[in-house]
Amino acid sequence: MTADIKLLERLIRHQILVQRYSGSQIKAALPIIRQLAKDLRKRIVAADATEFQMGRMVALERDIQLLVATATGDIQGVLELEDFAVQEAQFTQKLLGASVSIDLAEGLDLDAIRAITTRRKLRLVSGNTVKTLTIPQMWQEFSEAAGRDAMRVVQAGVLEGRTGQQMARDVGALVQTRSRRQAEAVIRTSVNGIGSAARNNVYAANSDIIEGERFLAVLDSRTTITCSGIESRNEVYPIGRGPMPPMHYNCRSIRTPVIREEYRIGTQGQRASYEGPVSNQVRYGGFLKRQSREFQDDMLGPRRAELFRSGKLKIEQFSDDQGRVLSLNELASRYDLTME
Repeated sequence: MTADIKLLERLIRHQILVQRYSGSQIKAALPIIRQLAKDLRKRIVAADATEFQMGRMVALERDIQLLVATATGDIQGVLELEDFAVQEAQFTQKLLGASVSIDLAEGLDLDAIRAITTRRKLRLVSGNTVKTLTIPQMWQEFSEAAGRDAMRVVQAGVLEGRTGQQMARDVGALVQTRSRRQAEAVIRTSVNGIGSAARNNVYAANSDIIEGERFLAVLDSRTTITCSGIESRNEVYPIGRGPMPPMHYNCRSIRTPVIREEYRIGTQGQRASYEGPVSNQVRYGGFLKRQSREFQDDMLGPRRAELFRSGKLKIEQFSDDQGRVLSLNELASRYDLTME
């Protein structure tokens, strides 16, 4: 088994543990979210009649934003992301050292690795836009959105003539559903981004034995067109350049190192998929061709799946160079297709 294949298999297995770690961090944040729902309900119930008059909700809005901002800060406080960054770098260093017959660069810059949690910028595809955000900025967006959503519920309730108790219940339900899902997405995305950056730090320090990195997506139906398209290009990217996971919120993809040829020995290996181990040479496009029509339709959407099955388009053609998924009209224009 070659050194890079050995790394690949171990990194895939390790990525499952990383996702479980995300789950543990979400579990730590849930009590704070539940308390936020209670605090918002209490504040709305305590509001007097004048605070529910349109145009006079300044104090209520301020208090709602303050409660959400405080909870957001509390969530960030319970997450153990700096420790995770260091552990990921140390794990990668150990794994790399065990996979090649050459000494690695000595030591790790732990301060730089810890700084990943606040300074590293993630490029995330979100609908038709690409956002560049640090993890604190992601939480700031979450806080502002959760506060706005709560106020919209109150404003709509006032217009509909709902009571304070009813509005409080609606806001509490919103926090326990939509805001909770958004917080979970930020946590999962942060963990994957930190893990990706920590591993990349080790690869960069050992660029003499690593020629580049490949993008690897999970072989199942939950993988997005963005990630499956990038993987299917099967490119070797310079260390730290090109598409870097996470590509979007809740992204599970990783980058894996490609060991320089002089350090490779052995034969072809395997990689994991939802249906069991497959050849390491299988990319997402080849994997998808073997799946059922229902699987393909679920993953791509019916019209894109038809184009894929017909051979008119490869999966990597469904997204642009930034990973943004092209609309059907954009596909028709770019590839001179008839979308009937």
